[in-house]
Amino acid sequence: MRYLRSLLAVFIMLPMLVLAGPAEEAELADIDQRQANLNLKKDWAKYRLEKKQHDCYDKFFTTRCLDQARLEHRQEIKEIRAQEIPMHERQRVLKDILKDEKDAERLKQRNDPLKEEKRSENVKAFEQKQIDRDKREGDLAKKRADSERRANENKKATPF
Repeated sequence: MRYLRSLLAVFIMLPMLVLAGPAEEAELADIDQRQANLNLKKDWAKYRLEKKQHDCYDKFFTTRCLDQARLEHRQEIKEIRAQEIPMHERQRVLKDILKDEKDAERLKQRNDPLKEEKRSENVKAFEQKQIDRDKREGDLAKKRADSERRANENKKATPF
């Protein structure tokens, strides 16, 4: 048992020392495929359980038959889960490796001096656009007020 635990620990820690790449992504795809196969096995186990339960209702010792069917189902599911647990552990490790690598890449891109310069240029351009927009709105308000004043003057100037 100790040997299995230490072996499992080695398999979990070993991938953390290397960078993620196509091998890890291929392994994740393989794990997904194996999970699909295990899900299919679970579905078949559930189908067999339901079939046995249905057949049990024709027997005299119905309760004993139902208990036996459930016991067999639990054994099947236990074997499937025993395969799933290490697979899920490995999947978690691989996903963490890929996530860490993506985060490091994002951080590297965020701290890139060229990108930083471009961001500052974008901020300056945005602030200039804001100033221009405020100026246009001020000019438009001034024109409206001026047009209203001229309209009132024209009304006073008409002889009628």
